[in-house]
Amino acid sequence: MKNVSAYFNHIQYGDETSPTLDVLYKLHRQHTHTIPFENLSSFTGAEVRIDAPSILEKFTVQKRGGYCFEHNTVLQYVLEQIGFKTTGLAARVRLNVADDVVTPRSHMFLLVEADGEQWIADTGFGGMSLTVPIRFVVDEIQTTPHGQYRLTCNGDFYCLEANVQNEWKMLYVFDLTAHHHIDYEVYNWYVSRHPNSHFVSSLVAARADKDGRHTLSNTQYSFYALNGETQKIQLQSVADIKSVLGNKFYICTDGVKGLDERLNALMSDNH
Repeated sequence: MKNVSAYFNHIQYGDETSPTLDVLYKLHRQHTHTIPFENLSSFTGAEVRIDAPSILEKFTVQKRGGYCFEHNTVLQYVLEQIGFKTTGLAARVRLNVADDVVTPRSHMFLLVEADGEQWIADTGFGGMSLTVPIRFVVDEIQTTPHGQYRLTCNGDFYCLEANVQNEWKMLYVFDLTAHHHIDYEVYNWYVSRHPNSHFVSSLVAARADKDGRHTLSNTQYSFYALNGETQKIQLQSVADIKSVLGNKFYICTDGVKGLDERLNALMSDNH
């Protein structure tokens, strides 16, 4: 439980640890507010390891973040240590994808049992991540601190949708087939290594806080406030990007091999 204690300390969680909805809710919220979504490893060509000890060390010692396989592997590990029953699921991302394009099952998230119900827990969907769990129930609008979500169903397939500026957008589609670590190892290799992967070619980061969502897409930093206001800043230098990564996303860039070279190339491509 040593690594779990380090995780609790890192996300500043000091409450009880029992398999209740209250605990799930608080852990999910603290996780998404503290640990950033980011792809510096795949962006710089480094290996992305998705075993729980490696990810916990990356989060708590290296002061880094990660993407879905890292976030939700750790969340599943911690929840099961506490006593929750969880099922790992995999989804096909549909956000900003044309209807006729078939996407791979490249997104990991969790189905969690708490207080006699099932809940969707997903701390790793970037700028649209759930910041708290939602009930696994179809056709019910569920309000979270960072927006409204709903689940729809078409046959055996479910779809998670988000209300974005009064328009429902599909985030991802999935079924209830349980997935295991070896499945995610295969998906993770594709996401972190394949030349067509967005996580190999582009820089992304996201983190929520009590006031809104911070996002970074290559050289553009944005803040989407809960009151509806949006701030967008075009970053002008490698130093600007590294400053934003540290100050807005809590990412320690020290020791990330090859980062300056990749950022310099990114700046050149955007000028």
